[in-house]
Amino acid sequence: MNMCAPNEAVPKTSLRLHLNQFAIYSNTTGPRGRSRTTGPGTWMLTYGNDITPKNHLSVDVMASPEPWTVGGRGTPQLLQTEHIDNMHAHDTIMALEFRDAVVFGPGDGQKLTFLFAPRGQAASGPVPFMHRESAEGNPDAPLGHALQDGFHDASTVVGVEYQVAHTTFEVTGFSGKGITRPFPIHRLDSYGVRVNRDIRDHVRVGASFADVLVPDDAGVGEHNQFVAAWLTTSHGSPGATLKTSFIWGETRAGHDAFHSSFLAEAVYQQGKNSFYGRAETLQVTPNQLELLAVSRADDARWVEAFTLGYERTFFTRNGLSVFGGGSYTKDLVPSSFRPAYGPDPAGAKLYMRIRYMGGMEWF
Repeated sequence: MNMCAPNEAVPKTSLRLHLNQFAIYSNTTGPRGRSRTTGPGTWMLTYGNDITPKNHLSVDVMASPEPWTVGGRGTPQLLQTEHIDNMHAHDTIMALEFRDAVVFGPGDGQKLTFLFAPRGQAASGPVPFMHRESAEGNPDAPLGHALQDGFHDASTVVGVEYQVAHTTFEVTGFSGKGITRPFPIHRLDSYGVRVNRDIRDHVRVGASFADVLVPDDAGVGEHNQFVAAWLTTSHGSPGATLKTSFIWGETRAGHDAFHSSFLAEAVYQQGKNSFYGRAETLQVTPNQLELLAVSRADDARWVEAFTLGYERTFFTRNGLSVFGGGSYTKDLVPSSFRPAYGPDPAGAKLYMRIRYMGGMEWF
């Protein structure tokens, strides 16, 4: 719904809703394989208000129905480490972020944004996978999510962002403690810095570094370092678009060795048809996958996953779209992992997806 005055270009106040909801049947193979139907998804509500022509306030709330539609067992996906061989359910409230942006300088060429979030995104890694254009329609979280963009729902985030021309600098302080309730307020014990650079309208490059005080199983904090870099592209032609991402991420716990991950993903859309793919290689330890019988369980091994998928648009009207699709993932594991995963681990998904993007604007 649009309630803007006829000759005004920028609304004073807006309310936007973005919903992306899946219904998935997943099947994974091998000794650890299983089948399950789940409903992962994210819902985002954004309120914006122009306090003055150069001062804009926004409030973002991101929520998820996954505690009910996914549950404690998760969505089957081999080699996921946060919830072994399953993608965990996100919390009901994933983010509550307040931003105040001030535009200044000659020709409004600079912008300074202040951020406070009881729960929100720290300046670490690229755009999280659930919002990344190159992952549109892909129901799987990357296996390297925790090494690349894992702090999208950190606790007690305070930050500042400075944008000049095509470059953006961000600094955030936050808490590395686990979140046990929707809006905890903790002492700031971690930080992240990030820079993004847009090259024309089609290419973005970026890098980040974060030092995070992560509690161990005994509750004792240990500083972990997270480093990431990325390149994203967007190209369009009449009736078709291609979005790509290339991401590298590393993490180190204390003074241990760095563990690395590499990801390449893309989605090509032409008319009602979309084709997407993802290739990953990353280091995981047997301990992360609870492979207790593997020797030297703290030593990282390389695993790989290759996904191809297809999605078709069935219906689009007034911001509401309905899609159907499916994907197939081939996993490659070292020989020491094969007793747990079998010689030919793989996974397949069939799904329906609903997306809604709409809202209202007024003066």
